[in-house]
Amino acid sequence: MSANRRQFLSRTGALTGAAMAGAFGRFGIESACAQSVSDYKALVCLFMFGGADSNNIVVPDTDYAQYSLVRTTASQVGIPQANLLTFTASRQGGKSYGFHPNLQPLRELYDQKRLAVIANAGTLIAPITMAEYKAGINRPPNLFSHSDQQMLWQGLLRGEVVRTGWGGRLADRLTSANAGQKVPTMVSVSGTQIFGSGHQTTPFVIPASGGVLLSGQSTAPAAVARYNALRAMLAMNGGNKIYEGGASILESALTAADAANPLLTAAQPAIITNAFTVDGALLNTGLANQLKQVARMIEGRAALGVKRQVFLVNIGGWDNHSNLLTAEGNLLTTVARATRAFYDYTVAAGLANSVTTFTMSDFNRTFIGNQSIGTDHAYGGNYLVMGGAVKGGDMYGTYPQLFLKGPDDTGSNGAWLPTTSVDQIGNTLATWFGMAAADIAYAFPNLSNWSAGVRNVGFMA
Repeated sequence: MSANRRQFLSRTGALTGAAMAGAFGRFGIESACAQSVSDYKALVCLFMFGGADSNNIVVPDTDYAQYSLVRTTASQVGIPQANLLTFTASRQGGKSYGFHPNLQPLRELYDQKRLAVIANAGTLIAPITMAEYKAGINRPPNLFSHSDQQMLWQGLLRGEVVRTGWGGRLADRLTSANAGQKVPTMVSVSGTQIFGSGHQTTPFVIPASGGVLLSGQSTAPAAVARYNALRAMLAMNGGNKIYEGGASILESALTAADAANPLLTAAQPAIITNAFTVDGALLNTGLANQLKQVARMIEGRAALGVKRQVFLVNIGGWDNHSNLLTAEGNLLTTVARATRAFYDYTVAAGLANSVTTFTMSDFNRTFIGNQSIGTDHAYGGNYLVMGGAVKGGDMYGTYPQLFLKGPDDTGSNGAWLPTTSVDQIGNTLATWFGMAAADIAYAFPNLSNWSAGVRNVGFMA
């Protein structure tokens, strides 16, 4: 392990009972609103830590003149029009746009109507006008701050310190749908993030490769004896609430690990290997390996006793204040290859209509470049959602007008005021997931600030 002590404690949540629950997970409590289900569905959140420059992920083609007026060739942060992977979007008046040239595997999914673009989305408390934004009305706190905006994307609650995420809050209400589950509903391959923590549930955190083991755990006789002794002690009545609470947390953690480890440590199933073999070579990037772990968990869904699952994976490195084109280009190649391979796995598994993958990030970046050939922190950005149940081949929301100091610019450098909220995106996904209206309101309490007709963005079948 190369992580230093502070990184280890923050990533694993070691040494405290509550954080131990975050590292391994409790299964939650049953909700009166949750419904039992017979089919299987999964949501996979890909968080791009650092603030992805989505002005270059989706570029206007019809209105390329708006783009090139600022992102000129000389600025060294713009994509030449000839390099764009063009597509049309009927919901944007039939205009033409272009994906970044490194997104060819995902452009193919767009053409197959299995991928949709969500334009100009961000953290919002309620619908907001530019005048309200500048007056500080309904303006989310601490915009342009990495840590704050990561937490708000993952779990915005108005007027509250963010302690839970909407993935975890969904998991709170899915216990009866997962009756008999052996692992928590929420599974993170991205450490203990706010997204996966609910009010009553905590995520099951697994590594990007291998299983979840206690320190020193092995098949050696002495290690097995220690493990059995620990389980025996946990079964004893400690006589006080603190002991019983801690024992319950650890017992749940060990039960989840015992159920998942055979899946995570076995030889990789051929169906996963084949999907992640691209151009004759197995993808071994960090993101690809995380998604392989998700695929393993999905393959074992029957043994794990789950019908609804929420997963979190991540890729960092998007804070490109310098050298934007090279750094982002490499990251987008990684994202496109890994997420396309994962989608291909779901097709091979007969689960394409049951698994939906979507992206989130801290924020978009400024439209104008800086002196270091990079871009700085901004606000509303463009995001992707893919899967067999996605009403793809179109762009949802409203693409901004790319004018500095224009009607969508919150300042003078191209930080777009979002027109679609995280809550609207989450509601659309949760509705497809089969969540009852009361459960969706529990997960997304800000949603009530939007009129009923626009709460569902419409990108899911």
